[in-house]
Amino acid sequence: MPANELTVGYANHEIRVVRTPTDGARLYIDGKLVDVTKDLYASEDEPTLVGMFGGNTQVEAFVRPTQVSVRVDGKWLVGEQAYAAAD
Repeated sequence: MPANELTVGYANHEIRVVRTPTDGARLYIDGKLVDVTKDLYASEDEPTLVGMFGGNTQVEAFVRPTQVSVRVDGKWLVGEQAYAAAD
């Protein structure tokens, strides 16, 4: 089965989450692999993948069977939470 991939830009950085049903999920920031997991079911409050850039900017990815959400320093960029926060 092919990988699902999400790429989003933030502050001149590229954040990419790749998810496959057999290899788990990976978080890349600016092309560098920063976190890997086999757990594809994020809890409501805990991120599945976490990384940093710029020394103090935290990236969190919440991987679920049907979607990926991304939060940077507490701000939702992509996913259901991002749309709910914009309402």
